[in-house]
Amino acid sequence: MIFVLSIFGIFLFYSIFFTEDIYEKQILIMPLSILILFTGSRINVGGYDYHVYKYFYELPYFQNPYGYEKLFLILKDFSKFIGLDYNYFLFFLSLIFNFIIYKIFITYSMYPTLSFLIYLSTFYYWHNFTIIRNFISILIFWISLKYILQRKLIIYFCLITIACLFHKTAIILYPLYFFLNYKQTKNSLIYLLGMGVIINPISYLIFKLNINFLGLSERLNRYSHIIESGNFYEFSELFIIVFISLFFIKIADSKENLFINLNIFALFIFISFYRFAIILRFLEYFRVGIFITIPFILSRIENKFIRNLLFITLLLYLTFKYYDTVTAYAIYNYNTWLI
Repeated sequence: MIFVLSIFGIFLFYSIFFTEDIYEKQILIMPLSILILFTGSRINVGGYDYHVYKYFYELPYFQNPYGYEKLFLILKDFSKFIGLDYNYFLFFLSLIFNFIIYKIFITYSMYPTLSFLIYLSTFYYWHNFTIIRNFISILIFWISLKYILQRKLIIYFCLITIACLFHKTAIILYPLYFFLNYKQTKNSLIYLLGMGVIINPISYLIFKLNINFLGLSERLNRYSHIIESGNFYEFSELFIIVFISLFFIKIADSKENLFINLNIFALFIFISFYRFAIILRFLEYFRVGIFITIPFILSRIENKFIRNLLFITLLLYLTFKYYDTVTAYAIYNYNTWLI
């Protein structure tokens, strides 16, 4: 447990003392390196998925009993070919994952350290410890956001196709190219969320459609059940962020507008299909919107007292969220092969 608390303490310390520092991007490298070691050297942490991926990794070349996507099979076989055992494979993924996250945060976030703290307190462990295949496709999508901003359709579609070859849920990302640059208004937001309310009653029928081309038919039977708890709080957080964003959307530049739109479309999907567990896998692609939008909102508050008060309130809430996350994913049982 000491490792788990220390990781949060380090990022909390850096968020308090180095947010808005002119050397914040460089200073962030130290806690990032510690996080890479912490994530990459884990043993038996990640629940059921950890052991499933370990079993899959140790299978002979080309064997794929779970029907995983082709590029993940190739990645696994190549890693084994160059001599990486499962522990070093996870370490290699941790290095790549966290470096990409770092690049995304320093590129788009007003306060990269705070973005890391928000991520660590919410979805970091879920992404890095559990949904490995899904997270590879998520990171490819986050990289591809650059090409939405640059309006490079072909490159964006190529990257999303690669993402689909790591996790089939990425197929929903193709249409986003045409929407994420759109400047939302209060009326367009009302129409969009109203459409979600209309879709909601028939969402069960949509999920029962035969979509064999996605290869998800069996999983839909497993995932298409009503989630009994948890979603109300996530909905509330997302709704609050979208609502507050409306007051800042007029002064948002193209990058900030894109991430606000990610939150808006996440809320639309949530309202439409919140009953179903599998929808959480789709929503993971949109999480980066929260990590970038919250620092943007804070940076645009001119009153220093209000900004500091909201910053302190946010840190207190993130502390609570981190405890809740660690408990939910049993991260307090963390073990490492480094010692």
